[in-house]
Amino acid sequence: MVCRGGNARFAVHYQGCVRVTDFLPTAAALVEKLPRVLRRHRLMTTWMRLTGERPVQLVRIRGTSFGYADMDDGFLRLIPINQEFEKDFFAVADRLLERGGVLLDVGANYGLLSFGLAGKHGAAIDFHLFEPNRTLQTSIERTSALYPEMRLKMNAVAVSNIDGVVSFQIDQRQTGASHIVRDGGGLEVPCVTLDRYIEAERLTSVELLKLDVEGYELPALQGARRSLEGRIIQAVYFEYFEKWLRRVAPPSELIVFLDSVGFQVCFCRPADYLPLGGATHRVGSFYPGQAVDVRPVVGHCIPLMTDLLAVPKESLRKTEH
Repeated sequence: MVCRGGNARFAVHYQGCVRVTDFLPTAAALVEKLPRVLRRHRLMTTWMRLTGERPVQLVRIRGTSFGYADMDDGFLRLIPINQEFEKDFFAVADRLLERGGVLLDVGANYGLLSFGLAGKHGAAIDFHLFEPNRTLQTSIERTSALYPEMRLKMNAVAVSNIDGVVSFQIDQRQTGASHIVRDGGGLEVPCVTLDRYIEAERLTSVELLKLDVEGYELPALQGARRSLEGRIIQAVYFEYFEKWLRRVAPPSELIVFLDSVGFQVCFCRPADYLPLGGATHRVGSFYPGQAVDVRPVVGHCIPLMTDLLAVPKESLRKTEH
């Protein structure tokens, strides 16, 4: 049976009774084929209600990279609607991991960023995913079956500045909004520090740490201090969302901490640095097209919500204008 996602490379086989919906496209596959003006949330939710199809569906992450995600989640529905997903992350990660290496995907959710890289870079990257919401693990394992060459280790744990147990609040409507809670009331889940994990896994180099933990980025990085200072971790791509960062400390403390371990925080999204006059530095190479263009945040206001890249100060190369 040809996969309803529309790509014969990923064939889906069902056992048992054949249902009428098995012959219909999923909401994600249907909307992807429509002109942009017709791609709407209401169309997708109405189609799913009429067909009674499962909400976890195959979506195109980018190019020929696919993954399973919950189309009941309005944020994830934007993937087939907009037909793009986290392009700024992939622009950075493709270059930093161009020659392979290790990716730590902390706050993996459905693992779509990792699978988007696996679809392009094959077996060149070692993936370590961290996601304490165990209900997502089934979907991650289901997607990983599409990439038999992918080297993936799934860790059903939270990441913070302690090893042990933390309280974790799961958002059923938008899984990406789930987060650690300090005052309890959530589900108790195991927690690790990245320093301890990196040591246990005997990782000597982490080319990229992707960090999206809904405001708990500072504790996660505090638990990686040795690996940052020792330059085992070579780059950190993280979400900067002031509203959520205040759950832990003033947002400026995150920038101060990274500075204390010798990392420079930079704008890496063109939408952030172009209005400031463009990129001023490069990471990874001297040559345009082979490097990540950035601009240090020093002296500039950081948007209330964006993604930033932190790299060792010595790895920055000033561009010539």
